[in-house]
Amino acid sequence: MHQSGAYQSPVSSASFVVRERDLRGEPVGLDAAPSAVRVELLGGARTIGVTVVPAEAEPATASLAGAERTAVLRDLDATPGSPELSLLLYMALQRPRIWQRTAVVSAEPSLAPMQLSPLSQRGLRAAPLDVAMHRLFAACDEAGRALLTSRFVAEAAACLSRQAERFADNAWCRAVRAGRLAREQYVAALANTHQYVRYTPRLLARAISVCDDEPLRDHLTRHFRGEQKHDRLIEADLRYLEADVEFVLHAMVPWGPTLTFMSLQESMVAFHCDLACFLAAPFVAEGLAARVGPLVLDDLADNIRRWGYREPARATRFLVSHVREDGGDDGHWNATLVVLARLLRDDTTQQRFLAALHLASEAFTASYDAYADYLTLFTRPLLADP
Repeated sequence: MHQSGAYQSPVSSASFVVRERDLRGEPVGLDAAPSAVRVELLGGARTIGVTVVPAEAEPATASLAGAERTAVLRDLDATPGSPELSLLLYMALQRPRIWQRTAVVSAEPSLAPMQLSPLSQRGLRAAPLDVAMHRLFAACDEAGRALLTSRFVAEAAACLSRQAERFADNAWCRAVRAGRLAREQYVAALANTHQYVRYTPRLLARAISVCDDEPLRDHLTRHFRGEQKHDRLIEADLRYLEADVEFVLHAMVPWGPTLTFMSLQESMVAFHCDLACFLAAPFVAEGLAARVGPLVLDDLADNIRRWGYREPARATRFLVSHVREDGGDDGHWNATLVVLARLLRDDTTQQRFLAALHLASEAFTASYDAYADYLTLFTRPLLADP
């Protein structure tokens, strides 16, 4: 699942080049697992650098309460008061933000823009990650902020890549790979998916109606046209599996985790009218379909045959169509990346989008866990005959 080079965008400007390497000197993708990374800014009067480390991997901080939610900055090599310092520190802290850390700690004396507070541990100071990054972004000049915003889409994609690893290991996907998915567990996934897919065109229409940004409105309109009648594909899949389609259409209530995923996108477009954050839900759903879908489709077909259905393609029309349409260089997900590159233009917008992204990803993963875990009584015993 890890794609170290897929979203790593070497960032340069007329003045600076960013270099990010592990302690062996090898390049490290933004979506890499938490580990010590040396971040360097080449240009200006000299090369400056700092190392960012997960707090639990650092002897001086491993015993801190909440170390697993904290990152450490150490080995700062920069002139105190250097105008490029805020730029360097912000780029270094993008990694803890991808790791979903919530605090930063350091014994370095020259981190003034972050306004760290002393801890009881001797020599250590700390700050919440969100406010530290806000202060660093504000301290950069216009050229520095432009360099940082050019990294925002790569950061969001790296967050999704790490979430995709978690999604690929949910209970439903594990059951598929093990050949132990029950028909009822697959029907539950399709039925719950129908609960929000049937509203997607209406949500997009709502977004179009409140959008004053013409290029964004054009993107939403293209997406609207591409989402027509996808609920009919789910209904056809359900009918082939002899499920109760009338219940799904007229009486079913989405399960709690599914409702959480639905509520996020509904609130962003209908209450907040925040169209950048509204895009977080399709960014997640389409991104996970493009990444994880190809890994499970063959195994899913084998499960369906095991249930006695000889034509698995007639039960997977919806999933196959989304793997095809959402993936690839010209897929829905890549089109969303292009739009986000224009919308994510400051730290507050980025932090808000990433919060929505993680909430959507966690709800989406929890929903698939539920489709398996709520119906484990239908799972065949390990020693049962095929």
